[in-house]
Amino acid sequence: MPCPSCGATATRTQILTGYWRCDADVRIDQLVPAGAEPSAVPSAAETRRCGTVYIQTRDDDGATCRCGEPAVGECTECTRAVCADHSDLWQGWRVCDRDLANARLRARAAAAAEEKRREEEAAAAEAERLRQRTTLLELADEDAVWLLYARDERRTEQQVRSAVHVLRRLTAAEFTDVCLYLLPYAREPETRRSGLTRLTGWAFEGPDYHGRSWFLTRKGEWHRGGALGDERRRWKDVRFDDVEKRAVIDEMAWQQSIDSGLV
Repeated sequence: MPCPSCGATATRTQILTGYWRCDADVRIDQLVPAGAEPSAVPSAAETRRCGTVYIQTRDDDGATCRCGEPAVGECTECTRAVCADHSDLWQGWRVCDRDLANARLRARAAAAAEEKRREEEAAAAEAERLRQRTTLLELADEDAVWLLYARDERRTEQQVRSAVHVLRRLTAAEFTDVCLYLLPYAREPETRRSGLTRLTGWAFEGPDYHGRSWFLTRKGEWHRGGALGDERRRWKDVRFDDVEKRAVIDEMAWQQSIDSGLV
């Protein structure tokens, strides 16, 4: 169907199914505005793109499919007229059987690529988890205490496991000395009451500790109490040996794992 304004047919762009825009360069005096008389048309010899948008249906030119049957529409990919047998709707648009096959191939290829990408990401994540389980960081004793005691940011599984590995090698006395050196940098000492006695130092406690907590005074004395939030909790002197030291380390590591979403 030729353009109703300039009559051009060779240069046009399909906007939507059945809607075309004329892109021909024509002289202004050849354009016939809608409703205008021929005498009202400007006589200037300048040219511009026509730009007329018009509708062309299959009845305009008796379009038929390649099989000879009357067309029911146009393929949104190749703009060829197609019948119902050689076309189908694809994501709400009519597409010929050839372009439909290509679209399905592209969709399957994209789905396969996406599945491969997810598998590769899962494999990379599993390899990283395995690396963290089997590789330990080289940490100083103070760094290990900081990683388990301070909760300023999330920890990785590798950091938690490495800190536990380092601190378990220390004796109870060495662990106490490291805590007394580092804790003033991690947190200001606080005061807790134990009966008539006031204790000043640092608490080892958390909401996910297993019903127990510890308090280290600035003099290096350890006291053990109940769970965090227990109003009846009383701090009792405890002989800090390797068993108590391991319990403190395990509780700190467990709390860090919870806070960091590792369990």
